[in-house]
Amino acid sequence: MLASSPFFKLFPPPKFLLMPHAGLDISDDAISCIAYSGSRHNKKLATYGRMDLPPGLIDGGDVKDEKELASRLTEFVKSHGLSYVKVSIPEEKSYLFGTEVPSGEFDAIEQNIEFKLEENVPLSAPDALFYFDLIPASTATGALRANVSVVPRTYIERYVALLKGAGLRPLAFEVAPKSIARATALPGSYDTRLIIHVMNRKTGIYIVSGTVVNFASTVGVGGEDQDPQALSAAVAALAKEIDRVQSYWSSHGTGQIVHEVLLAGRNSPAFEAACEHIKNDHPLSVRVADIWQNAFNVDRYLPPISREESLGYAVAAGLALDPSAGD
Repeated sequence: MLASSPFFKLFPPPKFLLMPHAGLDISDDAISCIAYSGSRHNKKLATYGRMDLPPGLIDGGDVKDEKELASRLTEFVKSHGLSYVKVSIPEEKSYLFGTEVPSGEFDAIEQNIEFKLEENVPLSAPDALFYFDLIPASTATGALRANVSVVPRTYIERYVALLKGAGLRPLAFEVAPKSIARATALPGSYDTRLIIHVMNRKTGIYIVSGTVVNFASTVGVGGEDQDPQALSAAVAALAKEIDRVQSYWSSHGTGQIVHEVLLAGRNSPAFEAACEHIKNDHPLSVRVADIWQNAFNVDRYLPPISREESLGYAVAAGLALDPSAGD
């Protein structure tokens, strides 16, 4: 059993989160969106699109020029006919911690976590927005373990104003690692995976169990077009960071064994070599993600987008799915 609280919601009741919407990913690199039509596991790609952003407009999730981003976002919204959206939050803007909580109603668990916020993150409860995933813990007391993601309230409120100014109606927010996990996790599976999310100028390294994010870090190595020598150096740097994360998880994890390494993001196949050495030391598979597996079967429906291009939509694809997908 796995239970999740709603995303970083400011206003909608839970049933509002299930209404038709697009997944909107606003990253340092680009604005991208995915929207589906059709029923669960029999969907089709209704809308997709990407607008590259100039370097420096957004840096580590911080918007450096809100007027410029608002102009580009408004153009993007009009060209793709977007309205209701669920929106990504970069991992750099969130804090993640794990804690034990008593069994009980969600409201009581939320209150329990709220009391613990200041012990774990540099934010007071009034200044924070959070969501949590519950994982049954095998303890004698029957306690549950919660993994909690926290974002500054002011950050979300600024984005809400920006999105509404562009004519959008934001339903919820979610950290990018969880969105990728939802798009790529097998339904009902709670296997622990190492996700490598390659972006233009940085790479996210996430450890997830099912759709629960256990660990997230970012390294300044990206997949932007590079000459062979620079790419070789980037691969070596990423391999070193993967080793560091693996070592950390082995000594600080909660017993979950990493079963596979999953690559996502534009140009991520170029970094497959960075993960190859892991297979020599651990019984792991290394593969490039299938971001459609919880939306449709590509043997029955072929989307109008190449496999390689789809990797850049991993976050948006997860946001576009219903909250329970992949759980």
